[in-house]
Amino acid sequence: MDVVLGVTGKGYAMVLTDMTSNRSIFSLKHDEDKAAMVDERKVLACGGDQASRSQFTEYVSKNFALTALRTGLEMSNHAAAHFVRNELARAIRARGGPHQANSILAGVDHEGPAMYYLDYLGTMAKVDYAAQGYCGYFSLSLMDKNWKRNMTKEEGRDLLLMCIDQLRARFIINSTRYKLIVVDETGKSAEEIIEP
Repeated sequence: MDVVLGVTGKGYAMVLTDMTSNRSIFSLKHDEDKAAMVDERKVLACGGDQASRSQFTEYVSKNFALTALRTGLEMSNHAAAHFVRNELARAIRARGGPHQANSILAGVDHEGPAMYYLDYLGTMAKVDYAAQGYCGYFSLSLMDKNWKRNMTKEEGRDLLLMCIDQLRARFIINSTRYKLIVVDETGKSAEEIIEP
């Protein structure tokens, strides 16, 4: 029942995740971090099984660091998304089974902000805004209606807060805390805990 949302705007990409860890009918934690900076200007937000999610984000982060050490270059958003997609698709055919991690990769590079929707089957799409999990049923229509190109950071944050309000009003499972990460050309420019 993870909430993973993201939007892009004028020079930035923004992701929002809930901080609740649930299993069956139990709420286990309220301080779980479901988004990780995988390099200086990219964030990977994942929903799914806790073990797969944390292992996969760490694996991606370490491989990006290894690539930077080997080449002396930072991966572009496009290359990073294809790396993540390839790893998800390869895991399906591996003995251990797929990573149960539905992801949103967001970052800013020399081409500007970009966001990629990736699911555990290796499906990838470049998008301007995204939602992973059940929250998409409530959030995507708001994003369709209110997202516009070149949104300011404040407008992007307000759009994500509208999505949270909609989830609180209509979704049977309410999260109490959310984490918002904003990435721009200088790196992670903001991180905020939201407790509506």
